[in-house]
Amino acid sequence: MSQRILIVEDEPDFAELMALWLQRAGYQTLTASGGAEAMRAVYDQRPDLITLDVSIPQLDGWQVCQRVREVSSVPILIVSARGGEQDRIRGLELGADDYITKPFAFRELVARVGANLRRAAMPPGEASGLLRHRALVIDRQAHRVLLHGDELHLTPTEFQILVSLAERPGQLVGHEQLLRSGWGSEYATELPLLRTAMRGLRAKLDAAALGEAYIATDYGLGYRLASVPSPI
Repeated sequence: MSQRILIVEDEPDFAELMALWLQRAGYQTLTASGGAEAMRAVYDQRPDLITLDVSIPQLDGWQVCQRVREVSSVPILIVSARGGEQDRIRGLELGADDYITKPFAFRELVARVGANLRRAAMPPGEASGLLRHRALVIDRQAHRVLLHGDELHLTPTEFQILVSLAERPGQLVGHEQLLRSGWGSEYATELPLLRTAMRGLRAKLDAAALGEAYIATDYGLGYRLASVPSPI
């Protein structure tokens, strides 16, 4: 059965073009022109991926992204004419997995949809069991993270990045390696994506870390899971 893509777009002609290209690539498509309609489709149709415009009526794209993340880890690809850095950061911090700015080549849209679906389908890793580091516990099979006993609610990308760091505690993990782990080889040079995801991951860890930092930065090189407690 082909995968279903929910296209949330209030410009009918543009939504039709997106649907045509995605159908040609073998996907099923459904559309919603507003935020409330999009949320109904999420609950009723359970799409495999959502393309989400920001400037839509009823609920805007930011609100839809936030509400979807409260109930689902379905991949979200923001498709917007608002391509400023702050807009991209806002979308990723709200839980979007990717961001593409209009105008774009429809082949790129199809490629990004495919990349995000492949990443969502990847198993959490060949190794089973738990990863433990200081007060951090990561259950790769259950996709759960505990810090000082409190569960952290991470996006799929944040979870994969944290697993990559926790598999090499105290060791430097380079930017490219983390991008490949979090997004796939197609994103190996997308450093702004990594920086935004790391900001969100750090904020969630810091909120439960009892004043101790867990992620250290090697500027210009990458990140490491800190072996020795240090103040936030």
